[in-house]
Amino acid sequence: MASSDYISNLEQNYPRIISQLTMLWGHEGLRAYLSHLLIDDRGDRQGFTPTTMEEIMFLDSLHEDLLQPDLPPVGQKLWENPLTKSLKA
Repeated sequence: MASSDYISNLEQNYPRIISQLTMLWGHEGLRAYLSHLLIDDRGDRQGFTPTTMEEIMFLDSLHEDLLQPDLPPVGQKLWENPLTKSLKA
């Protein structure tokens, strides 16, 4: 659980998901797990609240940025990234 006063919807309502996220963080398998959470492949799930969906998608973007540090962060234009500015001629 987070050490700050803020407790996310995931932490409040889905401790098993937080446990899985903790175990998978930093590994390629996290992306598949997050996709599994976001896509109902069984057809019988109620679904997450919009706030919880936002948290899951944020974690997916954050994790992707951490695994590929040489790429521009999600949402950043390629030409705004300091790593690629030197490629402009």
